[in-house]
Amino acid sequence: MGLSFANPAVLWLAIPLLGATVLLSRAARHRVSRGRRLAALLLRLTLLSALILALAGVRLVLPVDRLTTVFVVDLSDSIGVEGRAEATDFLREALEVAPEGDQAGIVAFGGEALVERLPAEARELEAIASVPLRSATDLGAALRLAAALFPDETQKRIVLVSDGNDTTGRGTTEAALAAARGIQVETHVVGLGAADEVLVERLQTPTTARIGEEIEAEVTVRSTVAQPATVRLFGDGALIGTQAVDLEPGLNRVLFTVRATEAGFHTFRALVEAGRDTFGQNNRADSDTIVKGDPRILVVAGDEEVASNLVAALEAERQDVTAVVPEAVPENLTGLAAYDSIVLVDAPATRLSTAQMEALRVFTRDLGRGLVMIGGEGSYGAGGYRDTPLEEALPVDMDVRDREKDPDVALVVVLDKSGSMDACHCNTANRDMGAAIQGVPKVDIGKEAILRAAAALTARDEFGVVAFDENAHWVVRTAPLGDVGDVEGQIAGVRPDGQTNIFAGLSEAVDSLEQTSATKRHVILLTDGWSSSGDYAALLDRMKAAGITLSTVGAGAGSATVLEELAEQGGGRFYNAVNPASIPDIFLKETQQVSGQQIVEEPFFPVQTAASPILRGLEEGLPQLLGYNGTTVKAAAQSVLVTARDDPLLAQWQYGLGRSVAWTSDATGRWARNWVPWPGFNRFFSQLVAWSFPGEETEGIEALFVTEGDETTLRLESVEEDGTPRNFYETLVNLVSPEIDGRQVRLAQTAPGVYEASLGRLDPGAYALRVIQTKPGATSLGRTLGLVAPTPAEYRLLGTNEPLLASLRAATGGREVTEPADVWTHDLRSTSFGRDLWPALIVLALLLWPLDVALRRVSITVGDLALARQSLSERVRLRRAPAARPDAIGGLFEAKERASGERARAALLQADAPLTAALPSSSPPSPSSPSSPSSPPERAPDQAPEPAADRPATRAPASETPEAAGAPDPMERLREAKRRARR
Repeated sequence: MGLSFANPAVLWLAIPLLGATVLLSRAARHRVSRGRRLAALLLRLTLLSALILALAGVRLVLPVDRLTTVFVVDLSDSIGVEGRAEATDFLREALEVAPEGDQAGIVAFGGEALVERLPAEARELEAIASVPLRSATDLGAALRLAAALFPDETQKRIVLVSDGNDTTGRGTTEAALAAARGIQVETHVVGLGAADEVLVERLQTPTTARIGEEIEAEVTVRSTVAQPATVRLFGDGALIGTQAVDLEPGLNRVLFTVRATEAGFHTFRALVEAGRDTFGQNNRADSDTIVKGDPRILVVAGDEEVASNLVAALEAERQDVTAVVPEAVPENLTGLAAYDSIVLVDAPATRLSTAQMEALRVFTRDLGRGLVMIGGEGSYGAGGYRDTPLEEALPVDMDVRDREKDPDVALVVVLDKSGSMDACHCNTANRDMGAAIQGVPKVDIGKEAILRAAAALTARDEFGVVAFDENAHWVVRTAPLGDVGDVEGQIAGVRPDGQTNIFAGLSEAVDSLEQTSATKRHVILLTDGWSSSGDYAALLDRMKAAGITLSTVGAGAGSATVLEELAEQGGGRFYNAVNPASIPDIFLKETQQVSGQQIVEEPFFPVQTAASPILRGLEEGLPQLLGYNGTTVKAAAQSVLVTARDDPLLAQWQYGLGRSVAWTSDATGRWARNWVPWPGFNRFFSQLVAWSFPGEETEGIEALFVTEGDETTLRLESVEEDGTPRNFYETLVNLVSPEIDGRQVRLAQTAPGVYEASLGRLDPGAYALRVIQTKPGATSLGRTLGLVAPTPAEYRLLGTNEPLLASLRAATGGREVTEPADVWTHDLRSTSFGRDLWPALIVLALLLWPLDVALRRVSITVGDLALARQSLSERVRLRRAPAARPDAIGGLFEAKERASGERARAALLQADAPLTAALPSSSPPSPSSPSSPSSPPERAPDQAPEPAADRPATRAPASETPEAAGAPDPMERLREAKRRARR
């Protein structure tokens, strides 16, 4: 036990303050006795000492014998399921044998540290409820959190239950900090130990290659035991090669050779399979290579014939062209990265999945590649591209700018609600393709399609819905559309039931449309069957006479031929909905074609409104066109050519890191009939597509991922050809993950030519990066790179890290614990804790201060004390005086008081006591006194009492009182005592 001070320098104040107090006390004029003077000095010295000690922050240091143990339990994947169970059992046994008075806390950790239990004397543990991130081990965070849980008044010990595989490298630092606080770290080993394991350490391929070169892929496989294994190499998702190998303990190298045949960004993945293995997460590794070559163009055409003129024109300009149908477009960036630009030629949106369109959008925005759309019946709004990812990427909107030019529309949907529409009864192939909506009745899909069609109309367009089974039933009467929400409520009650009578439904629709005055009148028929009853020929004649067109959608295979003929005779289109999920998109496309001027067919000459490299060398003029797709140019886009109606014909813009171009006419003999034989045809379309190519790759830009724990930093270095750092550039990186999730990252400069940004936690795999650097007054720089995020270190650190555990014990004076009872051994260095005394000293000073003042300023004698006692007694007597009495007996009480006063005065005079003579006696009168109220004077029964006012007063004159006889006044005696004290 001892004392400590928070501010020991303050103690130096004691010498001058206490010394000055003593000197001043001796020099002062003393008017009090020596005893009181010494008492006052001691009191003031005590008060000052208390204040000085309080300012110095004095603490009482007491020895400590209680122990607090915090168990830090590793729950990461590296210790395995058995290791976690072993750790829990050890912890449970240790708690059961904990001595009384000792406390235990629990911290569970993996990639993060969590408090399972605060230090307490609880001795039971059923299970550890905390579930930290298990794909990493942050030993430093666990030790830091455990050190923060200890109470001050106990000895401190951390028991680390782990395999020691720290993925962050911060454990030793935190252990040193714990040692500085007097905390001991002991370890108990759990985990897989020397379990059998095989993993792919890395896959190495060259960063870049050229077409025709051999790419060497080196796979490094690590195994803990000798065993046979199979190593496979995949390129862009396809199997390239397989090798059977005999692994030896340690590192094994397996080589593959791949020929670069296509330019672009190519990813590789190595997989290893072995019988004696523990973790599957570490059995793969990724790499990437950028193959350089001439620009490549992917032409996506709805019909091969439609794209033939364009393909021939591009090939004539020595460009590498590949033509595919829409369904063959890759759904991932790995497949698209081989191309510099994608050209869509009359390819309907219904033939592209959402995943394909999203990949094309990311391909343009994040990878900086090109996107071109050529017009036609299957392009833009007529092709169903409204509200799709590609509409966002193109420089035009699918809506026609001026709706006042659009014709009025009357649309009636004829919906089959027969019993067969309750479920899909397509053939096997169709049923497989519709698996995505398995369990959804086709009639409900039809309802969704109706809502999509209604949403494409304006409120002034007329709309109706007639459903049929064996009869026709109006669900929505043909009228101006109004709110689409009303339509949803009206069609909700349609339920499949009954037989099929298509003719009845069509007849009702035609009857209704014949009564409207709309310029365009159209019917969409959705059915999964056919009925032959009814005079279809006469009905079709009526439709032609009224200008009513008919399109059909077949939701079943059996009626396809008949519905196609019906649509052809009705002047519309037939859609074979092999996949029922496409029906809503079909309705949307069909409605967009009917409503608005999605297609304008009239001769016109293009009008140039802006300069563009696309028109270089074509200054002599452009031939006449016969039609185009109606669109609206976006505000940020540049309209280079317009039509006679001022609608966009050729528009271009920068979309993210890439470029996209919209040509709203076609490249065939339908609208571009005069262009195909024109000498400038090849040059125009070649320059149009070339404008969308990415810019030249800038040399001197390199990047890498720097991983610490589960945090990844993107570090980029940019230098000139002579090695000079490129400084003060605004640096943006578009990062595309293996799942085609794009994100834009802004990097900050941290050193000459070095730029960094934190990416957080990255999933393992190959990432594509497009780097753009800009600076005012300098040329923009750009480069496409590939980086690989490796498998987490949690699955690459094998066995027990005994050297790390030993260093933690050595830094804190700990030991390795094997028995649960050993964690409670009281063998720590003697420690202590302090309690602050300054609050008590402040209170003591406050209590002493009034006593100090009183002792110096107030002088009280024995007589003063007696006088005070007598005064107090008088006050008590006065408070106890009787209440006012009635007048009837006033005389009796006055007589009693006179008698009592006389007896008191007589007693005082006899005692000859000057001090008491000044006060009346408080003794009660004798019961035998003649004037006692209990003995009133006798009188005749008939004699009335004499009024009090008529009786003369019987008190003695003032000159006869003791005071008049010369007794001293009490106040005068007090003043005299004070005068004596001052002498």
